Amino acid sequence: MSLLMPVNAIPSMPADRALLMDMFAQPLSRDPEAECHAQSSERMYIHVVASNQLERAAKAHLIFSLGHHAEVYEDADELVAMMPEQGLVLLSEDGTGLACRLMEKMNSQGIWLPVIAFAAKLGCDDIVAGIKAGVVDYLVGDVSRAEMLKKLRKGYLEGQACLAVRVRQALARQAVKSLSRREAEVLRLVTMGLSNKEIARELDISPRTVEIHRMKMMAKLGARTSAQAIRVEIEAAGLA
Repeated sequence: MSLLMPVNAIPSMPADRALLMDMFAQPLSRDPEAECHAQSSERMYIHVVASNQLERAAKAHLIFSLGHHAEVYEDADELVAMMPEQGLVLLSEDGTGLACRLMEKMNSQGIWLPVIAFAAKLGCDDIVAGIKAGVVDYLVGDVSRAEMLKKLRKGYLEGQACLAVRVRQALARQAVKSLSRREAEVLRLVTMGLSNKEIARELDISPRTVEIHRMKMMAKLGARTSAQAIRVEIEAAGLA
């Protein structure tokens, strides 16, 4: 049974489109185990970044054959310009620090997607540098379809979890930023474990005034308890 990629799913780069159309004119070799895994899991969106056209096309071809969707980019600048909001980045690393530079560009633009780099050969120092920069994994050498799918899925799930944390942090920072100066002071002292009376003494205001500021602060943070307010403060500080 042949597996053909829908024409509207083929990347829009003219040269890549022509190459992939030629590739998909032939039936894909199928991996029953991988297909079963893909059907039982969420379909992944993989952003393939590689300067070599054949490499881009081959990786996109493989990703589609595994039941997932691929978009292709010639370099990091093209990827960042598109500002993708979901998926995983699969980057061809040439040993010159491409992964580190990509992470820097993505972070500067607020693009929070997991990155997996692949290479035929790569030194330990390059891998360590990439991991420190935020790359979630590396595919080095001849990697089987099953192993590739396993690492892509793991990276994809880690990326979703990371994105959820980033979103919570952004919302928490926005909420904390909405507080007045006095409300922010009350939140800081609540986080330190002070009671209303202790806060009143610290700020040289009445306990009743503390209660009013505290009530307004809790409402702005969407917190029903002091523990929830403290949680928002911790997330805003990036400590959660």
